Amino acid sequence: MVKTIGERIKELRTKLNLSADDLAELIGKNRSTIYRYENSNIEKLPVPILEPLAKALQTTPGYIMGIAEDTSNDILTDKITSTVTKLNEENQNKTYQYAKNLLHFQNRTVQEVSIKYKPKELTEILVTEKVAAGIGYSYSNNEVTSFYTDREDLMQYDMATRVFGDSMEPELLDGDIILLKQGYDNVNGDIYVIDYDGKSYVKKLYNDGNRFVLKSINKKYSDIIIYTSDIQDTYFNIVGKVVDSFTPVEK
Repeated sequence: MVKTIGERIKELRTKLNLSADDLAELIGKNRSTIYRYENSNIEKLPVPILEPLAKALQTTPGYIMGIAEDTSNDILTDKITSTVTKLNEENQNKTYQYAKNLLHFQNRTVQEVSIKYKPKELTEILVTEKVAAGIGYSYSNNEVTSFYTDREDLMQYDMATRVFGDSMEPELLDGDIILLKQGYDNVNGDIYVIDYDGKSYVKKLYNDGNRFVLKSINKKYSDIIIYTSDIQDTYFNIVGKVVDSFTPVEK
């Protein structure tokens, strides 16, 4: 069975005895990003991250992307063996001691990284999904689902809900949790949650006086235009402004 990119990354990380925090530190990312890579929540790895990721996992970008077999280590081992056998006994001993010291340093470095970057405590966020309630929606007094984040710098918020779909990528991904401050003022391009005509939207919101424009970040989606004259007979509500977001992590 063909392995996914995420499966290849996780397999290599596990093989090297690296935690998600270790790998995140090596490539300058956070743990939740590593989990997103491994769970294939990011369909295409950014090109700039491929090289450092491959280096950290001691493989090639081609192997991670599934377009080449990971033969690099075997080839390198053969080259080392071939070179060492050509050395005299004295230089073979020097090479052995040098390699032994390198291995000790490598193991110590990984251990120090593991100790330094212990898993952070997770914060539980109660997430409410909207439900129909008469002519509008209700986001309170309903069942909530617990999601977790390792972030410690979340903005103050009134409620949390989930993102569905890819219309706000790359800023907001499908399944991300968004934190809202209820109410609004000076609507001019910030991201809001809007209820309109039986649907709920997460969009950049603009108001030019006689109409609202709901704009996606993902360019494949067209703008949604809502004229103020249409609102008179159709339920319209700006639920709140998105002040923060995060990709949930497993507990």
